Amino acid sequence: MKISSIEFNERITSMATVYLENNVSFCLPKKRIQLLELVEGKSLSEETLNYILDTEVYASAKSSAVNYLALKLRTSFEVRQKLQEMGYDENTIEKVIGNLNEINYIDDNNYAQKYLREKTRLKPKSARLLSMELKQKGIADEIINNAFEEFELDEGEVALELLRKRYSRHTAFDDKLIQKMKSFLMSRGFNYSQISRAISSFLPDE
Repeated sequence: MKISSIEFNERITSMATVYLENNVSFCLPKKRIQLLELVEGKSLSEETLNYILDTEVYASAKSSAVNYLALKLRTSFEVRQKLQEMGYDENTIEKVIGNLNEINYIDDNNYAQKYLREKTRLKPKSARLLSMELKQKGIADEIINNAFEEFELDEGEVALELLRKRYSRHTAFDDKLIQKMKSFLMSRGFNYSQISRAISSFLPDE
């Protein structure tokens, strides 16, 4: 089968896609393409093509995923997006993610629990907002629910602690300041009843 063209990835310049006859294509780093001596017009035997698809492409995609994960903890959704951006085909991506899940390089359960711990420590917010953020990272609802069960987030205490940290220096609380407190807690995702209870607990007795 003859190589009809080789097109470079405009967004990730280290990558390129090799197109062959009969709508066959695969993605590899440009350096690997050069080492394999793949050029336009070259004919590949079925054996060579199968080796490239089954071994070279998979190894390259897995290496890319591992390097991406080395920077920080990622979700399977984030790894999938990265490999798609690099140009790898869906079958290869699924194989890589499946393998990395098996060896715990990717663990969405661990990611969700660690995310809740770190966010609650560094920038506390409501369970609703934390849940939305995890969903945006592609975490499944079941995993999110399990993470909250493990973490046992006390939203009332979180809201109250936020008020203590931000407003403890105040000694007088007029309507304008109380409205600021409400807006502040709303920005952290708390609902009306949670906000009311937190403010009521925080304000000094008259």
